[in-house]
Amino acid sequence: MANDSFLIKAHAKINWALNVLSRRSDGYHILDMLVQRIDLADELVFGHAGDLQLEVTNAPADLDTRNNLVMKAALALKQATAYQGGARITLKKRIPSQAGLGGGSADAAAALVGLNQLWDTGLTIAQLQAIGIKLGADVPPCLCQGLMRVTGIGEEITPIKGAREYPLLLIQPGKGLSTAEVFKAFDADLDLAANALISSNLNQLDQVCKNQLQPVASRMLPAIDQAVADLLAHGALFAQMTGSGSVVFGVFESPEKVKQAHSVLRDRWPVCILSKTLG
Repeated sequence: MANDSFLIKAHAKINWALNVLSRRSDGYHILDMLVQRIDLADELVFGHAGDLQLEVTNAPADLDTRNNLVMKAALALKQATAYQGGARITLKKRIPSQAGLGGGSADAAAALVGLNQLWDTGLTIAQLQAIGIKLGADVPPCLCQGLMRVTGIGEEITPIKGAREYPLLLIQPGKGLSTAEVFKAFDADLDLAANALISSNLNQLDQVCKNQLQPVASRMLPAIDQAVADLLAHGALFAQMTGSGSVVFGVFESPEKVKQAHSVLRDRWPVCILSKTLG
């Protein structure tokens, strides 16, 4: 390492929880997440240069350094501060790509911090986050340490005190997954659910309909799971909790079958109501 250079670690993150609340018109998703940084990290070394230079080691073979988030972060910081010089950046990859660990975002965040120091541009973390959110939703959280609640598209961050260290074992079971493609598939699931209901393809509902509150509610009231199981055992093609609970509903193939289930389950469950959806 040259005398004028220095190293910054770009720590990965994990999501203890990730809830998708809605999708904005620009395609970004409104999220509610519990995020914590971990010790797995890429390393970035910064030094002065006349122009912007990026060398990447231990990177995937298909990595395009010209479109790398580190370069995008550098260009964004130059534009925001009108800095005229360059930098020599060496990035050593350790975080698996397309893994949900925020490796690219962590690199971009580290680039903003490192270049802000190298170029003495004097921006605050909040100002760096404002630049970072334009690069990716995971960049602002990667400018924070420890445990945090992250909402919005990633720009609303509430640090949580008292974070502890827990041993982790990370496994990537196969190829990486594109964040954009996963969210696209998530959105498509809601479309599939709507189409399944319209076309009476009820057997598909279990694959595409989920209530993110159900596991929490079931811990508070375990009978929810039993009610779902009873509905399925008595002919429901799909059963799930509605809203925040505690009512669960079962979807049946015909009026006759739902009446048969009702005749049995009304003796087991005090509130057992026949109903139907409205067209």
